[in-house]
Amino acid sequence: MAEKKSTRWKYYQPNKKDLKDEYGDCVIRALCKVTGKEWLEVFDELTPYVREVQANPNAPQVYSKYLKDNGFKWVGIKAEKGSKRPTVQSFAKDHKEGTYILRVSHHIVAVSDGSFWDTWDSGYKSVYGYYVKEVST
Repeated sequence: MAEKKSTRWKYYQPNKKDLKDEYGDCVIRALCKVTGKEWLEVFDELTPYVREVQANPNAPQVYSKYLKDNGFKWVGIKAEKGSKRPTVQSFAKDHKEGTYILRVSHHIVAVSDGSFWDTWDSGYKSVYGYYVKEVST
């Protein structure tokens, strides 16, 4: 039986050189979506963070500092006994407004206004926490 596609998934690939979606650059892709910047611009902006932390751009120590410096805050999701964590699909459904970066197992995905944006359907993945763009008042 064929797997059902998530209804809130939108294909998104800002890396013009990754023609087969093989590069493993989910952090840069997600940051492109939530910042509206080009792939190379985000890559260049991450470079000082990479040098400071001495880890690759996909390391949480790198992208979390970048997100904080760009007006995002972290919200952890605790797994309550007897209940399941939200999935990417259910999170997007419940967050019809706003801009988020979700942390799931071995992956990062962008959510914007009720849809999640990725090169593949990661809707079944459990969300461990998320970054939300803080709104200026």
